[in-house]
Amino acid sequence: MSRELKTFLVGVFEEEDQIIAATRAVVGAGLPVHDCFTPYAVHGLDHAQKLPRSKLTYVCFGGGLLGFLTAITLQVYTQGIETPLLSGWPLIIGGKPFIPLPAFVPVTFELTVLFGGLISAAGLLAFCRLYPGKKVPLHIDGVTNDRFAIALDPQGQGWNEARARKLLTDHGAIEVAYVGETA
Repeated sequence: MSRELKTFLVGVFEEEDQIIAATRAVVGAGLPVHDCFTPYAVHGLDHAQKLPRSKLTYVCFGGGLLGFLTAITLQVYTQGIETPLLSGWPLIIGGKPFIPLPAFVPVTFELTVLFGGLISAAGLLAFCRLYPGKKVPLHIDGVTNDRFAIALDPQGQGWNEARARKLLTDHGAIEVAYVGETA
């Protein structure tokens, strides 16, 4: 099952201010942006691309909630909950209450953080489709070393090559060229 390889018009920049300004101009002109490539996280680039908010915060909250509920369930169970199939280990020592909630705080905190962190990391890898052995679909020489790039999709709605090239060069692109996906 082979898919057709696409080509993208790529503008390469030397400064982060240039790529932010170019991205705002390209999005404002209605040209289709495929992606932006940077050597480090550039503050404001996601807003310039008008990307939606990440769903990763909900994944992290769900993981933390799962850790919290797991910790409470395990600790209450070990305090002596009687069930038809299983029973805990009820130890009443020195007048300790049946379910000592203050004693549950350290374990509950640790499992909440552990589950939240691990599930967030797995969610990030899943959302970004990062898995072992994945091939890089679009390789641009020099980018993510010390240069920034914006890739525009010529098959997207509202494409105008002349306007795209002009916007990229007007905002300081040192190179504008077509780059194809790798197989």
